[in-house]
Order: sequence, then C-alpha cells, then structure tokens
Amino acid sequence: MKTHKFKLLPILTLSLAMMLPLNAQSGMEDGSRYGHGEDSINCLMNLSLYREFFKHNNYKDAISPWRKVFTECPASSEKMYVDGVQMYRSLIESSSTPAEQIDPLIDTLMLIYDRRAEYFGGLGNILGRKGIDRLRYRRDDIESINTAYEELKESIKIDNKESRDAVMITFISASITLNRSGKISDDQTIDDYFMVTEIIDELLGKSSRWERAKTTIDDNMLSSGILTCEALNTYFIPKFDANNSDKELLKNIIRFYTASGCDRSDLYVSASEQLYKIEPSPQAAHNLAILLISKNELRKAVIYLKEACSGTGIETDEKAEWYYELALVSRANRDNCEAIKFAREAVSLKGDLGKAYILMGDAFIDSRDNLGEDFEQRTAFWAAADKYIKAKSVDPGVADEATQKINDYAVQYPNHEEVFFRDLKDGDSYYVGGCINEYTTVRSRK
Repeated sequence: MKTHKFKLLPILTLSLAMMLPLNAQSGMEDGSRYGHGEDSINCLMNLSLYREFFKHNNYKDAISPWRKVFTECPASSEKMYVDGVQMYRSLIESSSTPAEQIDPLIDTLMLIYDRRAEYFGGLGNILGRKGIDRLRYRRDDIESINTAYEELKESIKIDNKESRDAVMITFISASITLNRSGKISDDQTIDDYFMVTEIIDELLGKSSRWERAKTTIDDNMLSSGILTCEALNTYFIPKFDANNSDKELLKNIIRFYTASGCDRSDLYVSASEQLYKIEPSPQAAHNLAILLISKNELRKAVIYLKEACSGTGIETDEKAEWYYELALVSRANRDNCEAIKFAREAVSLKGDLGKAYILMGDAFIDSRDNLGEDFEQRTAFWAAADKYIKAKSVDPGVADEATQKINDYAVQYPNHEEVFFRDLKDGDSYYVGGCINEYTTVRSRK
C-alpha cells in the first residue's frame, strides 16, 4: 500500500499544480475554503488524496488526509462530510475496542454533522441524520436518547413534509423510549405522534414508503401501551371541550379511540355525534347507531338508524339490512308496531331476508295486547305462523328456527270449541287488526 501511495503523489502534485491557478481565486474569496499559499496546495492535495483512497474503499489510508481537509479547509467540499460520515460509521462498527474507546469516534461523527451544517446549511436534514446515528450508536444511554429526540424533533419541525420517513419513525421510537423511562409524559408522546402522523397523512399516496412508515409508527404506538383509554381521555377531553367543532380533532378522536379499543367511551360517542352534525351521511348515521346500540342507548340509536335508512345512494340490500336492524331495536324498545313496519320495509327491499320475516312474526305476537279479548289476541299466533312459514320458504338458513317457532306457538292457538263458537272453521280466512293489519288462516289448537 505504501508503494501505491508514493507512486500516486507525483501525479497528484502535478495535477494540483495545474489546478491551483483556477482555485486560487476561490481561496481569495473564502479563506476557509482552501487556505492561503502553501496551505491551498496542501488542502487540494489532501482532498484529492483521500478521495482516491475512498473510492477504492480504502478507509485506512483515506482517513488521514481526510482529517487534514476537515481541520484545515472545512468549507472545501460538502461531499467530504458525507464521506466522513461513511468512514466513521465503518470505524465504529468494525471496532473491537471497549466502548469508552469508541466514544471519541462517535463524538467525531457528531462533529462532522455539526460542521457540515455550519458551512453548508441544510440543518433540518442534518439534524435528522445526526439524531438517527446518535441513537444507532448510543441507544443504551438515556441522555443520548433524549438529545437525539430533540434533534429529530427539530429536524421534523424544520423540514416538515420534506422529512425522511426514517427520521419520523425513529423520532416516535425515541419518544416512546423516553416515555417508558419517565422522561416525558403520555401527553407529550401522544403530541409527538400526532405531529408526525398529520404530516404523513398529507404524504400518503405519493409513495408506498409513507404507507409503510404510517403502519410502523401506528404499530409502535399501539404496542407501547401509551394509548390507554385513560390517557386518551386525559389528552383529548380538554381539547374537545375547547373546540368540539374542529373536524380534524373529531376524526383523530374517533380514529385513536377505535384503534385503542376505547370506542365505547363517552367522548368517542360525543365526538361521533358532533362529526355527524358537521358531515352527515347515511353511512355515518348508521355507524353512530351501531355505536349507540353497543352502549345500550337504544332510543338514540333509533334516531340515527332512521336517518340512515332515509338517506340516498345506498345499495338496496344494505338498506334492507339497516331496516332490519331498525326493526330489531324498535322491538327491543317495545315499540312493536314500529318493529312490524320496519320489518315490512326490509322484506319489501329484499324478499329473501328470512330473519326479517321471523322478526315480523315475533313482533306480531308481542303486539297482541292491542287486539282485544283473549280470542283476538290468540289470532296473532296465526299471523305469526304465516311469517315463519314464509321465512322457511325464502331462506333455508332460518328454516330450523322457523320450524321451532311454529311448533312452539301452535299450543297458543284458540281451541276447537272457541273457533266453532265464533262460527269459524280451520282453513277460513280471518282478518287480524291492530298494527298487524293482515288476513290469516284459522287454525285450532289440536
């Protein structure tokens, strides 16, 4: 290797002598670039010398002239700093010496970043790279993690949407680590998370790397255990109380409470209702109704299910399901006539919806009290049987349930004497009033 170096020097010296007049003016304009007189020649020589070794991955021989350039002419080349980072990373990672002997190498690596920013700007980008490297080589030192956290945070604030995905991912990891160590609060880590995700959300669709970054960050936050229902309440309740018309805030509440399994919290419901007022839609109304059902707030759920069903642009089968749900909730509220009405709407939209026919039959029976005396009330079981038979015929999936109900309720039919007393016989047509309002077939109890 020494032979190679000595053969190279005369060539370099000649080349540099030819270059000197061209660069002399630059040296005059910026004394820190190449120096003066003999210093200018030395800077140019060391710059070319280290580059020659560097491009052959010969860092051992490149490092000495590189250090001279770094010390004596720091404004000579921005690429010199990029190369320096690469060489010092290699020195750190290949070193077998004790940690305390590696520390000076890491310190120099940090200094390289500082000098680059000093002479060439680009502070946001450089702080991001510096913070990542600090964490890479001093991940077990909590104070270094804290310093890196501040560097990464400042980098993101400066570069915003120009930030690299690695910077954002590493920043959130540092925030979580500091949180677990008691250095920063849950609120601060959640703040950090929102700062990053708000930027990433604007970049989604521009590159698949942002999708991957978002997934990684979300997974890290959810697995950290920081997003507990209590922590979310502490963070979001004051913000909601201060400005419950902020659409983005409402969407964030809904998103994070859903992801954290806190979607039965009172604040989640309040945010969902408030967002619906701002952005009403059939689907939003339906989602809100399902949420209220899960909280057993059935009266309010009916309101939103009705709004959902009255909306436009909904697929027919989906609307039929929504009417079925509305019938279910109405029956649970003991509004049996309403349940019958909505079940009829469901089957008018989807004729093979067997479960809606079964529900209708059940609601017939539940509504029998408004039919009059005992005989008239028992006729509700005839009408219900018609719906169970219909359910079996259109939907084999409910056939067993329908058959069981037919058999169970047959004992509730009027007996033969009661039928005969009314001047009726099995097979006759019979009108059942009330909110059933249908003709059925007379059947006597066996």
